[in-house]
Amino acid sequence: MIYSDKIILKKSINKINKDNKISHEEKQKRIKVVEKLLKEKNIEKRYSKLYDMICDYLDYDFIERNVCGFKNDLCSRRQYMIKKGIKKDTYLNGCCHSYKEGKDCHHLKNGRCSIKNIACKIYTCPYLRLKGKNYSLNKIYFARYFFNIRQKFYIENTYFVDKDVVLKGILERM
Repeated sequence: MIYSDKIILKKSINKINKDNKISHEEKQKRIKVVEKLLKEKNIEKRYSKLYDMICDYLDYDFIERNVCGFKNDLCSRRQYMIKKGIKKDTYLNGCCHSYKEGKDCHHLKNGRCSIKNIACKIYTCPYLRLKGKNYSLNKIYFARYFFNIRQKFYIENTYFVDKDVVLKGILERM
């Protein structure tokens, strides 16, 4: 189902206003973000801006809150593994390192992801999910009503692919 701009705005405002954890000023700021996105009438440009905003939000949130609990380049899961005496999975760089392949993701450059990929950025390992730390597009206020269910499924499950490829897939699923 694709919502009209008016419905997206109305649903977004209702969702934002129901959030009692944020201030009135933050609510107004979030509403302006949605309005700004809706002013972009070119759908490809709108989705491109939305995609960038989601990636930037997730990058900021993961780093600012240190969601993965990094200490000395080891995530909290791998720190736990060491504490329990399990040495096989104690590589640096968290989920960006594959112990099966024995190397970091080829998109990891200088400790940062070199591509914009929402699936990679939204991913939390089972260890973090057990601790209640998980993400989905439905939890991100400016993404919830802009994508239909097919687009969300595609976005959340298309790993290691650059933005341009994912955007093409998003548009194909309108």
